Amino acid sequence: MVGSCYFPQIKQKDLTMLYPDKETPIKHQQDWQQDFYFKRIEEFKKGPIGFDKIVFLGNSITEAGGDWNEKFDVTNIANRGISGDITEGILNRIDEIIYYKPIAVFLLIGINDIFNSDLPDREKITADYVSNNILKISNNIIKGSPSTKIFIQTILPINDEIYSKIKGWFPEHTEPLPIQINNINYMLKEKCKNTSFTVIDLHSVFKNKKGLLIESYTTDGVHLNETGYTTWVDFIQDTVQSLN
Repeated sequence: MVGSCYFPQIKQKDLTMLYPDKETPIKHQQDWQQDFYFKRIEEFKKGPIGFDKIVFLGNSITEAGGDWNEKFDVTNIANRGISGDITEGILNRIDEIIYYKPIAVFLLIGINDIFNSDLPDREKITADYVSNNILKISNNIIKGSPSTKIFIQTILPINDEIYSKIKGWFPEHTEPLPIQINNINYMLKEKCKNTSFTVIDLHSVFKNKKGLLIESYTTDGVHLNETGYTTWVDFIQDTVQSLN
């Protein structure tokens, strides 16, 4: 990481400074997450964001959206989703985003922070911790790129009934994941009230009457199918188009 939100003129050959170093451990990142993370970072190095873009930033749910330009019928969206990513992972890779000063960032992150139950310091990953990290990501971007508009999207609901049926297991937590997700989303809405950030409540659009991810929108109870992505695009279409 460059370590500063402000950058001197960086020569083309030195743009690798914008990306995290594999030798520097990322807090709470597990081995399987690291493999996905740095494979994708290498892709980012080969295809930098570029200036005057809209960045979709997040984990596998964002990455699996694929070509967001095609979905919105625009030409300036950069997909910066990484499968398995966590809030600490994004904090360690936002220098690229800050450097290119995007028009806007659509952020969706947090589910992987709370999904895993086998971390040695699991008790430290609370709703307050996750929501604070999401705000920290947003504040760091704004500090280095004041004109960038930040859209914080609430964490999507999950459907443990579907996931357990397909995967044969579901992570055990002292506090059920749906409650943790609700708590994080509530805190995000409260903490963003006196900021310039816009909260987009995706969670409310994707939940059924039981508060679970609607079955017709998902492949496995966590990730989205094409119907799910179409619902997402339809919900924020006007916002994205207003930026172009």
